[in-house]
Amino acid sequence: MITLFFSLSTLLFFLIYSWGFSSFSLEVMNILYWIVALFLGVLTSTLLLALFLFTYGRFQKGDQSANMKNHKVIMSFMRFLTRLLRLEFIVSGEENIPKNDPFIMVGNHQTNIDIIATKPFIKNQPLVFIAKQSVFNWPIVGRLAGLIGNIPIKRLADRSAIEAIIKGIKAYKRGVPVMIYPEGKRSKSNEMVDFKAGAFKLATKPKAPILVLSIYNFANLWKKWPFVKRKVYMHFHEVIPPEFYEDMKTSELSKHIKALIQTKLDEFSKQHDKR
Repeated sequence: MITLFFSLSTLLFFLIYSWGFSSFSLEVMNILYWIVALFLGVLTSTLLLALFLFTYGRFQKGDQSANMKNHKVIMSFMRFLTRLLRLEFIVSGEENIPKNDPFIMVGNHQTNIDIIATKPFIKNQPLVFIAKQSVFNWPIVGRLAGLIGNIPIKRLADRSAIEAIIKGIKAYKRGVPVMIYPEGKRSKSNEMVDFKAGAFKLATKPKAPILVLSIYNFANLWKKWPFVKRKVYMHFHEVIPPEFYEDMKTSELSKHIKALIQTKLDEFSKQHDKR
């Protein structure tokens, strides 16, 4: 939706500016006029899009975390960003994503914007994220993150983490799927850093099914951008039911899930890394 809006508005303003410049008589400057008109068309469309996102949802009241309309608007914006970033997602295991029942989702964490790679694939449910506090301070993005019920966290080792886990459990019990990154920080590569076992209390306390995501090559999204289209590989593992981990400690569950993700990352590496 947003991609279509941006494309059509850019074309419209390009035509308007081109028509305005047509009054100039210097034929040799026609190409320059077209370039300027295109630039102004993109700029105008960008400003209109920013204005739309800045004002969207400002008059909505109460908890909007389960409002699928809001989630779909924001997912449309995320898909627009992935096109700008020239990302191609190669996804497997989509059949493992629960269609109706809530779940807790965990995955490896490579960049500040992993959310834009993940959320658009959860199409039928209002997935929310436990995300670092600073994201909520970003212009426009921060307010939209709060609008759909994302939960801020400062770090996975203090009182803020406990509060975030409690809020996440409450969201799950309301029927809203919640995702957390157990690493607690970006790895900035295809290697993982240590998992925080406490993150899995988000699933073990309410005895929730766990959907595991492995994501590969997203950390390289800026390499040679915008000249090279970047392929990102994702795999949704089979859901882990609470019966599987009911006798496990969170530390054991953490090791098990990290091993699942690592196995898939190793597989991606063998298949896709250049020798």
